[in-house]
Formats: sequence, structure tokens, C-alpha cells
Amino acid sequence: MSLLCAPARWLRRSAMLVVALLAMAAHASPHPENLRLRQIGVAEGLPSNRVNALLQDPSGYLWIGTSDGLARFDGTGMQVLRMEDGLPTNFIWSLAWRADGTLWIGTRHHGLVVHDPVRGDMRRIDRRTLPGLGGNDIWALDTHEPDAVWIGTADAGLHRLRNDGSIERWMPEPGNPRSLPHPGVLRLDRDAQGRLWVATVGGLARWTGDGFERVAGPRPQGMRFDRDGVLWVGTSEGAHLLAPDGTLQPVPVAAADPRLRPIQLLVQDARGAHWVDVAAGLGHVDHGESHEVPLYSPLAQDRVRPQWTMGLEDREGGIWLASYSHGLWYHPDGWSLFSARTLRPGQPGGIHNSHVRGIAAAGSGRIWLVGSGGALESLDAGSGALHTHLHDVTGGPLLDSVYEDQHGQVWIGWRRGLARYTPASGELQRWTDADALAGESASVMRFAENEQGLWLLFDNGVIQLRDRDGRTLQRHQPGRGGLEAGENVYDLAIGPDGAPWLATARALRHLRGTHWRQVDGTAAGTWTALRSYPQAGRVLAAGPGHVAVFEWRDGRLHPQAGLGTGQGLPQVSFSGVVSDASGVVWLSSSRGLWRVDPAAGTVRAYGIADGLPSQDFPTPLFPDPRSGRLFAGSPDGLVDFDPLQVVPLADEPRLLVEEIGLRGRDPIQRMSGAPFAIRHDDRELQVRVRLMSFRNPGAHRYAFRLDGEDADWVESATGERAFSQLAPGRYTLSVRARNEEGVWSQPQALQFEVTPPWWRTLAAQLLFAALALAAVWWLASSYRRRLRRRHAWQLAEHKREVAEQASLAKTHFLATLGHEVRTPMTGVLGMSELLLGTALDARQQRYAESIRDAGEHLLRLVNDALDLARIEAGKLKLDARPFDLHALLDETLALMAPVAHQRGLEFRERIAVDLPAWVSGDVVRVRQILLNLLANAIKFTEHGHVELSAEPAADGQVRFVVGDSGPGLNREQRERLFRRFEQAEGARTAARYGGSGLGLAICQELAAEMGGRIDVDSAPGQGTRFAVELPLPVVDPPSTAASTDQAPRAPGTLFLLLVEDDPTVAEVISGLLQAQGHRVMHVAHGLAALVSLATAEVDAALLDLDLPGIDGLALAQQMRAQGFGRPLIAITARADADAEPLAMQAGFDGFLRKPLTGGILADALAKWVQPPAPVDDAQGEPPAGDRD
Repeated sequence: MSLLCAPARWLRRSAMLVVALLAMAAHASPHPENLRLRQIGVAEGLPSNRVNALLQDPSGYLWIGTSDGLARFDGTGMQVLRMEDGLPTNFIWSLAWRADGTLWIGTRHHGLVVHDPVRGDMRRIDRRTLPGLGGNDIWALDTHEPDAVWIGTADAGLHRLRNDGSIERWMPEPGNPRSLPHPGVLRLDRDAQGRLWVATVGGLARWTGDGFERVAGPRPQGMRFDRDGVLWVGTSEGAHLLAPDGTLQPVPVAAADPRLRPIQLLVQDARGAHWVDVAAGLGHVDHGESHEVPLYSPLAQDRVRPQWTMGLEDREGGIWLASYSHGLWYHPDGWSLFSARTLRPGQPGGIHNSHVRGIAAAGSGRIWLVGSGGALESLDAGSGALHTHLHDVTGGPLLDSVYEDQHGQVWIGWRRGLARYTPASGELQRWTDADALAGESASVMRFAENEQGLWLLFDNGVIQLRDRDGRTLQRHQPGRGGLEAGENVYDLAIGPDGAPWLATARALRHLRGTHWRQVDGTAAGTWTALRSYPQAGRVLAAGPGHVAVFEWRDGRLHPQAGLGTGQGLPQVSFSGVVSDASGVVWLSSSRGLWRVDPAAGTVRAYGIADGLPSQDFPTPLFPDPRSGRLFAGSPDGLVDFDPLQVVPLADEPRLLVEEIGLRGRDPIQRMSGAPFAIRHDDRELQVRVRLMSFRNPGAHRYAFRLDGEDADWVESATGERAFSQLAPGRYTLSVRARNEEGVWSQPQALQFEVTPPWWRTLAAQLLFAALALAAVWWLASSYRRRLRRRHAWQLAEHKREVAEQASLAKTHFLATLGHEVRTPMTGVLGMSELLLGTALDARQQRYAESIRDAGEHLLRLVNDALDLARIEAGKLKLDARPFDLHALLDETLALMAPVAHQRGLEFRERIAVDLPAWVSGDVVRVRQILLNLLANAIKFTEHGHVELSAEPAADGQVRFVVGDSGPGLNREQRERLFRRFEQAEGARTAARYGGSGLGLAICQELAAEMGGRIDVDSAPGQGTRFAVELPLPVVDPPSTAASTDQAPRAPGTLFLLLVEDDPTVAEVISGLLQAQGHRVMHVAHGLAALVSLATAEVDAALLDLDLPGIDGLALAQQMRAQGFGRPLIAITARADADAEPLAMQAGFDGFLRKPLTGGILADALAKWVQPPAPVDDAQGEPPAGDRD
């Protein structure tokens, strides 16, 4: 059988344990409580005070399995997991941590739960999901093997679950000594060789690989290996050790106190000390010294005896003890450095003064103590033994100070009282404020002694000097002898010069003669604590926020070192200051004890979290000259410690990124500082970090710095930082932490990215850049197009202006040409008409008719050109009035049919039956279009026919069609057909058929002006068809009476005034009028006309508008102004459209354009002149010389 360790080594270790445990009874008396434990229970956030399992994971968290949930503790708070968080039950039996980062949880009645703290998920393993599992009550777990987990159940034996999902099971087998002793597995543990040991309800066994090697002995209740490899087994008969022979041997204990009998080992700490479950509660065995550790519960306000389940030492050396009844107990590693003596109710032989207010050295090597109990006690610093000399010094009031003088007499001070005690005789003498205290109704705070006698400092600032018999020799008070009025005095000491020194609110002072002067070399200020080392020539002084070390030399103080608030000293009144053997300065205050290292420039505070019973130390520290230990009194007991052992830890603290997430959402990541990303619209990024230390988490400080946002480190006491909203970009968040020793961790850099919105991504930016470039290109193109359009518009405007100027010039030219042509044409046509009215032979008749035809053709050309000019100028006026459409067609047929017959062509007509009779329109322009189209068809048709048809069309229009059987037109000819001054075949057409090329252009322009259109349908050899659609609304025919009234009546003989400057035109018009039987009086200018009207009365006047001197318009106005009421008819050769409106405005009744014919004149007279009343011929003759 393989043993745990060599027999000799086992015997040596066992002997040491036996000696220590036997000594435990001898140390059962009260002792310094340097092994105080802090209770952590439900009040501190623990789910339940019944703790069944305990472990620390690699990150440093403490996992606590209780009967009401699983807790994770980081030193500041508990994170509790229960059924609502995914657990199948709240009752946790066992816990184990696997190397893959998962926590295995054994539950009651619900099997196993595998929890991944990083992902936060939970996976269940029970009899339903794993049929090979014998039971769901999991009491024990072992995860040391990388490929398997050992599972101990309450009643279903031992199992091994492999990573591939296969499971093995071991149960007791009757008659097989190598089988499992019992199906109930209490505990699993490993020895130094990694072998598995199984504690069952029925016995202890070791797994050999193919079976179990049983160990004889009592039934175990638990087991544990210590650091020396010794197996402790807890049984109902007490603790046993596994002997080299493979048997369990009981741990011997003194029979004098069965309460100290060890039951089981809870834990062995790194120093080798054993924390043992004993019948009385808790025992501590350390290198042969053994103590009972009293446990006090704040809730019970008394000592308690927990029922222990297990113990654990964390990575900092802290001890954690779990119990079934009183929760969790914690002893930080540093707490053992401080010992405290506290008055506990019912504790015999304890300290009487629970609040020690005065401490002094005794000549016997002991330490004098006085305080709140009113007793005078002495303490042996080496053994810790206390002796009470006087139980009640004052008869009631508490004692404030104590001092033993050079003669061995003990002086005791209290409010309004002073006593002197002689230890050798036991004599006690008292003074009160009514006698020898000289009326001081105050309390003695400090004692000091020099060759002059005993100096006393009262809390009202009075200083007295007394002799050894208590007589007052000197008295000093503020306001006298160099002490300022109201100057508070805090401390008294004998300085290196042998004189009394004071620490006051104004300065450090010493007595020179009878006057208190400020010590040279010191600055004015508040000093509350003073300590002098005369032999070494050193002086320590402290005040709010500062401490100084001085050297006394040459009658003055020389500063050697000093620290202040910049190094962490608080603004507090220090009650005492001392220096230890290493030169470190210790301060007492209402905020704990302070360690100041002048050489290193560091400051460290110690308080309740560091093992002190209280934060308040109102009395000075006392250095024991023999042991070097420091003593300090507090309201909660007397503290003593070895200052050389209280050294700040220099280890760099371990910082952990606990969680990164967004408020109200699942964490982004846990236990990881890996890079991460959030969206641009995410809010409240939260980062939580922890300094994994349980010693004093309240003193931890954290600092964050976000590059690009924080100018400096942002400190936090909670380890949490929230960012409301960050702009898109890449960030680096640096985090560091400081522990209670003031040591900062190395900064950790958390890199993360706030992803931009899609419109700020690289792809979007490239797209936007492309779009911007496209927009710029488009804008540039648009700008170029706009420039081109502007240039085109400017060019068009220029062309239009040029065209308008050309049109104006053309119009002016045509008007001038028309005027110049019409005037001689009047002579040509008029003379030919007069000539044809005479007796001519056939040849003369033919000549005269040729002259007339040529003149009429020339007149048509001029009229066509003038019409185009009016159309271009927009001054063509249409005269829309009702007319008889059928009459117009008959008239047109009557005019054109003979012409067609003369050319040997057949003239066809096709008038629709439903063609309206009366329509509204400009009959002159309609006739002009029809005549031009028919003339054109007849001209270009050599044989065949010419046809005119008319029919109603849609929307109140009339459709006229002029067709012929001529040669037809090709596409190019059709495109040129309606161009001005162009013909189908250009010069060939003009040479063959004649013409100007204006007829069709005028027809199209006139049709467009009337709102209609002309279409042509033609092909070579198939003739040509012109279709004209004109809007000619149907109207009712005018009444017969109206028609009769409107018909011109032929006037009788009229006496007419003709004003014309051209003699030829005047002769023609006069001749034409006289041929009609009228009398004509001709004058050449306007002045002659006015003179003639003054002597003759005429029936009408015909005035030329372009007269020399006064023109026709002005003459008409003059005549109307002189009362001429007869008709005025304007005659002119002007071709412009404004001539007629101007004439009407000047007072004319009629308007005629040259050339004039007899018919035109007759129609004009019939229209505008009423026939005169009959008169004698003599009265109507013009004056002599004026008759034409």
C-alpha cells in the first residue's frame, strides 16, 4: 500500500501537531485578539447563511454555494444567481472549476450545472440528459483531470464523466473490498501525487486506477490534505490523521478541556498554521503555539459557535471559512499584524478599561494602563498578562492620563482630579480642584518630567510644574508668558534642550526662563502632536496635513524630512507621533493610524479594514522601549503591533476588466479586455473593472483616461465609467487601479471602435466622393450647357435682333417700295383703264390690256410681299365676319374654271351636302388661299384635271382640298414647297412656269394665322393634293333687311375734293371719278385745300396722306377742327399696317390704298358717301381754274 509520506517525516509532523494541540488548553485564557475574523452574511449580500461550498477562480472571484443560491464575491459586492437566472434550484451542494474556464455546480435533486461566466450561459446535466448518471444529488466534484470530471452523489455512488460524453459509475459491491465503501460520497480530494481520495459515508478509500483501496478507521465526515501532505479526516470521534501504516490515528488532546478537541482541519495557510474546527469553535495552531479564536457576531452581539463546512486560503493569504449556520468568515492576511485587547461581556480576566486613554512605561518593564474603566492596570508586553492594581481610582470618573516618575510613583489624571500611587506600599493620594489643583477644573492630558520636577498639561491649556509631593511650583496659561490668548495647547514633551516644549495652534514653543518662545528653525502653524528624543537630538512634530522630522543642533531645529497633503496626509489633528527603529514615523488620529516613511516619501493609513478594532485613536501612541511594539488606545480596545512587521506590500495589484456593456442590454464581453466595437447610435457604454483584492476594497481607487477625450486621468472609487455617446472613430481607454498600499497597477489599454453610420463608412464616403465628383461634373456640364444655352440664346437674341432689324428694314423697304410702286402703278392701271374706255382698234386694245395685266401682276407681287412682311411683324389683322361660304366657292369657281378650261384642263368641284352655308371668318384671306392654290394647280398641270372640294371637318372646321393631276412632288420638293421665294425645282420651275415662290408660303402663313393648317400629299407622277383645314364656325345667316341696308348704294353726282400732290395720280383719280359722272375739285397741298373749303361746299374729300407741308393726317384734323362734317377718305401708297388706324384716329371715314381703279373708287363712294340733295349745276361747279 502506498503511503502519503515517509514514516519519519510523518512522525515528526504529527508530533509537532500533538504538542501544539496539547498546548491549546494551556492558552485557553484570554489573549490578544490578533486572529479576528469578519463575518459576511445575509446583511452583506450573501444569499444564505448556510454555506455549502467555496472556491476561488483563476480571475480571483470567490464563488460561494449556499442553500439559497450561488454568489460571486469580488470584495465589494455579491452577484447572486438563482433559479430566475437559469439555475434549476437554489440549493448548491458543491463547486469545482475546470481548466476550460467553466464552473461546475453540484445541486440538490437537480444534477449538475455547467456555468460559463464569460458567456453567461448555463448547461444542465442530470439523469434526464445523461441517463448514465445514477442520481441528481451532487455532493462532491473533482475537476483535476483534463479529460474527465469526477462526480460524487448522495446515494448513487461515484461517477467519471469524460469529455466525449461517456460516463462510468462505481457502486459498493458486497464481498468486494476493492469496491466503493458506500454510495454516499462526501468529499473528493487529491494528494501531492495527484491520486484521488474518496470520503464516503461508509469509509475512506483511494482510487488506484482499477479499484478502490480502503482505509480502516471510523467513518469520515470530511477530509483534507494540508500543505505538508498529511491527510486530515474529520470523524464523529474527532480529527484523525492518516498514519504511515494506512490507518487513521486520532489526534491526541489534553483531557482537561474537551471543548478544544479538534474535529477536522479547515485549512492550512501559507505560513503553515492550521485552522482547525474544534468543539469550542475555531482553533489556530501555528509553529507549536495554539490558540482558541473567539468569534463575535455583530448581529448576535456575542460570541458564536459556527458549524464549519470547509476553509480556503485565497491568493493574498486571506483565510475564508464557511459554515452551515453563520455564513462566511474572513481573516485578511494583514489582520494578524495587529493585536487588540477588548473588554467582552462574560470574559473572565479581561481588560477592565475597554477604552484605554492613558499609557505609560513602568519601571518594572510593564506598561501602565488607565481609561474608561477607572482602573489602574499593568500589562506584560511579552506574555500579554494583565494585572489590576486599583479597580477604582477615582470613585467613578474615567481616567485620562498616567505617568511613572523617576522615583517610581505613578501619577494619574482625570477631570478635576489628580492622584499619586506608590506601587511598593499601595498608598494612593488624591487631589481635586478644591485643594491642591489650584482651582483647575480641567483634566490632565499629558505628563512630562525634567530636573525641575513634573510638568502637567491640562486640556484648558494650563501648564503646571509640581514637585514630587504634588505641590504646584509654576503655573502658565494662554495670554501670559509668551502664550497668546486663545492659543490652544495640544501636547507637552521635554525637548532636547531639557526644557518643556509645547505643540500649540500657533507654533512649536519651548520655555526660556519664564517665557514661552517659538523654537528657532520652525515655522508658525498648527502643531498637535510632539515627540522628543533628547539623546538622539531628534524631534517629531505633526499637525493637520503635515509632519516633520527635525534635528536639534546649535540651539535650533533643522528640518530633516517633511511630508504633507501632497503625499496623502489628511487635514486632521493628529493625537500622537512616534518613530520606530527603522525611522518610520507613526501617527495616531481620529482616522486611524498612519505610517509615514520619510525616506520613501510614502503615506499609508490603517483602519478597521486592516484589522484595527476602531478608526478612532484620540490618545498618543506609546512605544514600548523593550519590545519595540507600539500601543494605541481606542474606544474599542487596546491595540499593539510590531511596526517593523507592518510593511506595505509592494506587489503590483491585479486589475481585471469585469464587464463591458451597454445600459439595459446584454454585456458585450465579460472578463476580457479584447477589442470590441459598438454602433454609432449606441448609448451609455459602461466599463466595469475590479482590483482583485479582498484585503481592503474600500481603499481601492481606479483611474480612466480615454485618449482624445480626457486630458488627464479621471479617478473613480467604484471602478465603473460610463460614456453617454461617443462620436464614430477608434478609441483607446486606459485603465489602472491603486490598492490600499497606494501602489498603482500597470495601465490596461482597451481598444474599441464606434462604427460610423452607413453614410460615414469608407464605402459610403467613396460613393459620396464619386457622387460629389459626378455632381461637380454635372454642375460643370450644366454650367457649360447653361453657358452654351446662354451663348445660343444671346446668339439667337442677336440673330433675332438682326432679324428684327432686317425685318424692320425689309418692312420699311417693302413699305417704301410699295409706296413707290403703288404711286406709279396708280398711273399705269388708271391710265390703262381710262385708255380702254376710249375707242381703240384691236391692236391698241390688246396693247392696253397687256399693260393692265402686267400692272395687276406687279401689284399682286407687291401685295404678297407686303402680306409676308405683315405676318412676320405680327401686324396682319384678320377681319372675321359672317360670310356665305357657298357664294365664296361659286365666286372662286367662276374665276378659276375659265382659266383651267383655257389650258385644256378639266375643272372638277365636289361640295359636300352638309357643308354649312354661313360661317365666320376673314373671307378675303380665305378667298386669297383658295385662289392661290387653284392658280398654282392650274399653272403646274399640263393635262388632266384640277379639282376643288369642300367638306365640314371636326371641331367646327372646314376642309378644302385642291388637287391636280400634275407631275407630283418628291420628298425633297415637298420639304422646299412652303419656303419663301423657292419653288419645287428652283430655277427650272421659275424658268418654265414663272412665279415668285411666294404664293404657297403666303397660303401657309395665312392658314396658321387663322388657326388652321395646310397639308400636302404628293408623289412623283401621281399629282398633288393640298388639304386646307380652317376654323370657320357656323353662324346664322344675316337677315334680308340688314343685308339690304348694308349693300352699298350707287351715289348720284357728287362734288368731290381731291388733295393729291402727284399730278399723274391726280389726273388718273379725277378722270376715273369724272368717268362715273362726279365733279372733282383738285388741289395739290393742304393749304390750298383749306382755302378751297372756305369758298366751296363739297360732298366728300379724298386726301393723300403724304402731302408736302401739312400731311393728310394733320389736314384731316384741321378740317374736322374747322367743322367739316362730310366724309373724308384717305388715299395713300403706304403699305404699313399702322396707316389705316392712324387715319381713323385722325378723323377719316374711309381708307384706300393705291393703286386705285374706277371700281375701287365707286365702291368707296357708295360705302362712305351719301347721295347729295339735288342742286343747280351752277352751284356745284368748282371755282374757275380749279376744275380737273
